[in-house]
Amino acid sequence: MDASELVENNVCAKDIRDKLLKALNLGPGEFATALGINYQRIYDLGSGRVKKFNPGMVNLICRVFPQVNPTFLYSGSGPVLINSDKNSGMAETSELISMSKKLIELMEQLNRKDTLLREREEALRVKEVELSKREKEIIKKEEQLRKRTESIAADE
Repeated sequence: MDASELVENNVCAKDIRDKLLKALNLGPGEFATALGINYQRIYDLGSGRVKKFNPGMVNLICRVFPQVNPTFLYSGSGPVLINSDKNSGMAETSELISMSKKLIELMEQLNRKDTLLREREEALRVKEVELSKREKEIIKKEEQLRKRTESIAADE
């Protein structure tokens, strides 16, 4: 390999990271959070400690950000983002389906909780009626005791 080939084949993870963050309009911390990884891994790409993107990282980035061009992440060449309407539409459709499924799950969960709350509310009403009856009986017995006490006191 001559010197020009070495320069051409030299991939700089920092440059790739910086261009990627600029294209996504994210800072390193926001990017790490979006990926669900430690900030240090993104920092290492920019500090020179890590020289290139590994396949695991590329797959994670492309899964979270399907518009990112994986070839760019490996080589630094080509567009940062894929502007294909087909890919964009498929990603949006997939995301909508996923969100719909999640919404259905949440609605089912809400319905189960609502049913449980209604059952508990009915049980509380039944207990309230029972307590009300008992309270009336106690008041009635207290009145009878008061009258007996007055009657005994009057006889003495």
